[in-house]
Amino acid sequence: MRAVLFNILLAFSFFASAQNYIGMQKDEIIKVMQKERPGFKFEKNAVNRSYNMIKFVDKTSEQTMLFFLSEKNICTYVRWMSDYSNLTEIIGELDRLYKKKDEKTWYYSDKNQDYVVRLEEGEWFFTISIRKK
Repeated sequence: MRAVLFNILLAFSFFASAQNYIGMQKDEIIKVMQKERPGFKFEKNAVNRSYNMIKFVDKTSEQTMLFFLSEKNICTYVRWMSDYSNLTEIIGELDRLYKKKDEKTWYYSDKNQDYVVRLEEGEWFFTISIRKK
């Protein structure tokens, strides 16, 4: 039980460090994720013929992070999918770290660039999308 709680806390630390992955190179994202988010494992075999992306999965707390990349392997946006069992904690983190626009939208600025954080609810899971504004 302690291991599960520890991994959930580690997963929520995604926002706690307020690491902005947008603008990072692919190799840098992999290094930062492996160091700062050890609960998330890099899926080397994840292939998507439509998008250039990298994928990390935390099977313990049922979360997946996708980093969408430009043709030059620079992160352009992030999608974080999670089981609904994590919703309350994640919304709490979003409320603490970002400025709330409405019930499902937050925003922040980093290095003179504005970003939008959106909550999208699906049938079986929810998604947090982070993009430049």
